[in-house]
Amino acid sequence: MPAYNAVAFAFEFVIGVGIALVVYALLRQSLRGLLTNVIALPEGTIFYLRAFVLVLLCVALAKVVSPMELKPEAHFMQYVWAVASGVSGVFEDLFYALLAYLGMVTILVVVLKPKHGK
Repeated sequence: MPAYNAVAFAFEFVIGVGIALVVYALLRQSLRGLLTNVIALPEGTIFYLRAFVLVLLCVALAKVVSPMELKPEAHFMQYVWAVASGVSGVFEDLFYALLAYLGMVTILVVVLKPKHGK
């Protein structure tokens, strides 16, 4: 069953990275608007957006790259559950990363105060 190991890893990798990119795509426009209003430098907005996508990808990849410890005689469904467990871990770690990033951006907004009426 070594082929199942490679297929399971490929599925977990694609799903994990896909989840991170979907989260980024959902939040990108509103985060760009918020950062543009708060930060006077366009390069600052680009920096925070790139940092955001890097954090999401690194968190997802850190969870996905962990080895599956299944015996060679494991059944197909055990691989399915192992992939599901890995994807669950991706969601959990992305939640914590988003919570930390939200805290950082909130502090940034409070300290720099958005420019209203420009």
